[in-house]
This record gives sequence, C-alpha cells and structure tokens, in this order.
Amino acid sequence: MTASFTRRLVLLSTLAFGGVFAVLVAATALLAFSLYVSALESDIHNEVADVRAYVTARGLPIEAHDLAQVIATRLYHARLTVIVLDPDVRATVRGRNSVEEEPRNKLLPPSPSNGPIARVSLALATLFGLSPARVQFADVALIVRASEAAMSDAVQRFLPVFLFAELLACIVGFMLARLLTHEALRPLVAVNAALNRFAAGDLTPQLVSESDGGDLAALARAYNGAVAEMARALTERERAQAAMHQFISDAGHQLKTPLTVIRGFIGLLRKGDLRSAQDYQRILATMNRQSMLMAEMIEKLILLERWERTEPQPQSTVIDVAQLVEDVVTPLLEAQPARTMSLEIAAGASAAIDPSDFAHAVTNLVDNAIKYTDGTIGVRVSKRGERVLVDISDEGPGMTRDELGHAFDRFYRGATRRDIDGAGLGLAIAKRAVERAGGSIEARSEPDGGSCFTIVLPAYRAA
Repeated sequence: MTASFTRRLVLLSTLAFGGVFAVLVAATALLAFSLYVSALESDIHNEVADVRAYVTARGLPIEAHDLAQVIATRLYHARLTVIVLDPDVRATVRGRNSVEEEPRNKLLPPSPSNGPIARVSLALATLFGLSPARVQFADVALIVRASEAAMSDAVQRFLPVFLFAELLACIVGFMLARLLTHEALRPLVAVNAALNRFAAGDLTPQLVSESDGGDLAALARAYNGAVAEMARALTERERAQAAMHQFISDAGHQLKTPLTVIRGFIGLLRKGDLRSAQDYQRILATMNRQSMLMAEMIEKLILLERWERTEPQPQSTVIDVAQLVEDVVTPLLEAQPARTMSLEIAAGASAAIDPSDFAHAVTNLVDNAIKYTDGTIGVRVSKRGERVLVDISDEGPGMTRDELGHAFDRFYRGATRRDIDGAGLGLAIAKRAVERAGGSIEARSEPDGGSCFTIVLPAYRAA
C-alpha cells in the first residue's frame, strides 16, 4: 500500500469530517441568528404595546410629531426603526432622541445599508419570519421594523467568531480524520508489511495486531488465521519430512537384514562349501523365510502408502460386527489348533463401516497377539450405548508406558520383541484401518500383565 493512497484517504476523510463540522458550526450560527431574530420580534411587539398603552392613556386625537417625540425620548427600543405617519408629516425615529421629520408626500430615501452583509442579513431575517408591525390610531399610522444598520452591525461583530469557528472545525476535522484513518488502516498496513516480508523470502509466521471491529480488523483476523494455518502446514510438512526420513531409515534397516542374510547364503551356495544335504535344506528354508518376510513387509508398506494417499472410504456398509469378527478369527484359530482363544460375541452389534478395512484391523491385532503370547487370546464384541467395542487381549509380556506411547508407530518394536519375526507394521496398519472404517483404537498394557486393544465403532441406528 503506497503513501499516496494513505494521503488520498486522509484527504477524503478530512473533507468528510471537515464538512460535517462546518455544517454543525453553520447550523449553530443559524440557530444563534434565529434567536436574534426572535429577540427583534419581541422588541417590535413590545414597542407596539408600549405605544398603544401611551395612546390609550393620553387619548385621541394625536399628532405624528408629538407621538414621534414621545417615542424617541421615552418609548424607544434599541435595534428598531419607528415611523409615525399622519396626512401631512412622516416622522422617523432611528434612535433615542433621534427624530427625522419630512413631508408625507416626499419620496422615501433609500434604506441605509452597509453593503452585501446588510442585504444578506435582512433577507435571512425575512426568511426566518421577521416582518414589520403596522398599527393605526385614527389618522396616525405607526410602523415598527428592525433597524437594518443595527442588524448589520450585529452580524459584522459575529462574523469573525463564525469564521474562526469554521476554521477550527476544519482543523479538528483534519486531525480527527488523520487519527481515525491511521488507526483504521493500521491492520491493513501491518498485513501489507507482513506480505512484503513474505515476498522478500522471510517465511517466519508473524501475527499482526487486530483493532476492535471493522472490515479491516476482519482482514487482520483473516490474515492471522491464514498465518496460523500456514504455520500449521509448515509444522506438518516438517513433521511429514521427519517422518519420511525416519520411514526411509527404518524401512532400509528392516529390509537390509533379510537382504544381508540372503546375500550371505547365496555367496555360501556359490562357493559350494556345504557339509551336508541338511545344510542345503536349512539354507533354502532360511532364505525362503527371509524372502517371505521381505514380501510381507513390502506388501504392508504398499498398503499403508495407498491408504495414506486416499481419504477414508465414503461408501460404508451396514454389517454385523460380531459376525464379521467371528468370520475373521475362526480361520486364524483353526490355523493354530494348539492355541487357546476365547471368543465372546454379542448379538445386534451393527455398524456402518468398510468391512475390508475392518477385517485388516482385526486380522493384524489377532496375528500380533498370536506372535507375542503363548497364553489365552481373548476376543470380545460388545455394544455399549451408541458404541460397538471389539476387545482383543493377550497374556503376553505387556508393554511399558514408553512402549505403549509408540505402539502404533511404524517399525516400532519393543526391546523384548527383537527376536520375534515381524516388521513392526501390524499395529500401524490396524490403527489406520480402524480410522478408515470410521472408528478409533485404544491400547492398555502393563509390563508382564498382557495387553488389550479396543476398537471403538459408532453403532448403527436404523432410521
């Protein structure tokens, strides 16, 4: 935002505020002038009343000359011009003890005037309703009107005060316009400066202050929201980059071990340095087991990567969770006839989920329990209010609090689990699968106390 824009805005604001204040001053001046006109009208009425009272007390007939002298000496009100007429004489009272007499048939002289100010004052007074009063006493006529000279003098005395007030109004309008404009533009200036910093390459998120109310304050709040979102995105990007680096490091480490074993046995087979046929079969079995481990790990990584690239499936199916869990667990139980597994199923536990993703979660959790315990594995499906719970427990070595905090991390394996085949991806897949199915997963465990994983799903309610 350029300085010229600010100057133009200050100028427009000054014109607006100055115009408002000037109008207020002019309105005040007109109010004062209307009060002055009201005072003149009161003087005219009082003058007429005084003369009427005098004539009533003296009685008729009366002459213009005598009435004019009485008014000039005893009944005259300031700021007025009084004219007394009879068939022969016109007597004009312009001030105390000031009477001008002339024949009635003589033309009236031009009204005394002090230039345009007097004419404007008289016109404005007429506009406010000021008019002369005329009273007839037999052959004598009385005309009372405001003195144009007195009115002009009053306006001239008031004019400097009025002009000073107008000048002061303009100054106050300018100062107020400047103050309010800069205060109102402060968020815009701050946002502009922050955007210039971004354009210069400084991506450090910096919030700008928000003034109270107004559209520009809303702009500042929107900018702060965008900055907060950008900071969150940068933090998320850094976290994602760190996770990617860790993922590559862990994946490379996990794949390196079976590759090293396979390459070592291949070298041994090439040399032909085998003592017996049993060694040959043992090497092939080990190589096959390591290759299957690599294939399983790669398959799981591809599955996780595919899930990370797509949102949770919007199409869900209303399924019987208990039946699905039974269908998933039964083949695993049949494949491990020597293992003891407890299965508790509650009827009527339905949820709107993706059955494929949910089956992945249950399979990995049960398979994980089979790997890490020789005791009983418990699978229970229950319904509590608006939730369907699937608990999978084991009697394995359990996890410490620190291990429990990393249980769902990729490639994470506790210190006591290094000797068990696996890549540390089962719980990560289970967690992501449950999230895609619209639920959540919780883990509880104590060292040497076994572990329990609980899948929580929103229960389906028919319309």
